[in-house]
Amino acid sequence: MLIKLAWRNIWRNKKRSLITISAIFIAVFLCVLLRALQLGLYDNMINNVVGSYSGYIQIHSKGFWDEQIVDNSFSPDKDFLNEIESIDGVSNTLQRIQSGSLASSSDLSKFVFVTGIEPLKESSLTNWEKRLIKGQLLKEESKSLNVGKGVAKYFDLKIGDTLVLLGQGYHGMQAAGAYPVSGILDLKNPTLNKISVFMTLPQAQDFLSAQNMITHLILNKKENKDEDAIALDIKNLINDEVYEVMTWREMIPELEQTIKADSAGGLIMVFILYMIVTFGIFGTVLMMTQERKYEFGVLISIGMKKIRLIKTMIYETVLLASVGAILGIALSRPVIIFLSPIKFPKEQAQMFENLGFEAVIPLMNTYDIPLTHGFIIFFISLIVCLYPLSVIIKLDPIKAMKI
Repeated sequence: MLIKLAWRNIWRNKKRSLITISAIFIAVFLCVLLRALQLGLYDNMINNVVGSYSGYIQIHSKGFWDEQIVDNSFSPDKDFLNEIESIDGVSNTLQRIQSGSLASSSDLSKFVFVTGIEPLKESSLTNWEKRLIKGQLLKEESKSLNVGKGVAKYFDLKIGDTLVLLGQGYHGMQAAGAYPVSGILDLKNPTLNKISVFMTLPQAQDFLSAQNMITHLILNKKENKDEDAIALDIKNLINDEVYEVMTWREMIPELEQTIKADSAGGLIMVFILYMIVTFGIFGTVLMMTQERKYEFGVLISIGMKKIRLIKTMIYETVLLASVGAILGIALSRPVIIFLSPIKFPKEQAQMFENLGFEAVIPLMNTYDIPLTHGFIIFFISLIVCLYPLSVIIKLDPIKAMKI
């Protein structure tokens, strides 16, 4: 009965209630859209840079990250790999060897990173089929190269063309070779596209004269597992004087800093919107309370308990806020689905790529975003209820009924 009474009371002044509901709806709609856009952008950045290349956790030889040369590589045995893979949260491991090299074709040359990979295992971390633009992906027995599209564009490489590599191998050995290009990749990261050259792990080890050596042991984590907890378990297992364990936050701190800085700006905007909503709801509740003091005095005089009157006012405020929040959540969902992914025009896309970002923003379409903002509105409405609650508790029926 009290809920039905509260619902009817909301619509006693339809114009005021509709204005308040509209303000709540717009705020929730914009907040959900803004956070879906931001979190989608962050998730895409992490997947492109971390989930699709560097991995969430890496194990190196001690000192490798400060001096990334082939001499700081290590040779993992089967027992070591089995111990790492037995840790809770680790799904599998990927071995890589990487070194800088001078690449040359025709009259052009440039610096690239040559990375030896295990093609079959790499597919568990990187969806190579979606990265392939032309040609064929590397296979276990391949003697060719896959190159980033930026490298291919710089040298004007086509499938079957030869790329000459010249560098320094393990313990000062000369690293030199000429290899055919069998595939061109789009790594979804402009910087990686401009410097990445891939070959199979055995071929790279032979090129660098580093048999059975690797520079990176990448750990592929299970879904929803915390990489920091996994890294801590690994550090407790291995000799920290021989190996170093790093999460993506340590390896790419600028990515985390960029995300935190941008997220802080978004949260400030959300805070401003909810401050407006708070004052909007409070203004409505204030007017409703002041206009109905006489009514409250009559109800209490004829025997209605103050606690029931307080419950009615709480129901009114919560219902008012809930209608706007539900509308905002319900209408934001199809908009997010329709807009995702956002693709930029050619000129703006080029600008984004020059800054090192992929020019596509998939909006995050998860239920936790609208639920979070729904709970925020519910919490705001409960706080606003403190005002009519205090008025009713202090209300003197005789004074309230005086005209």
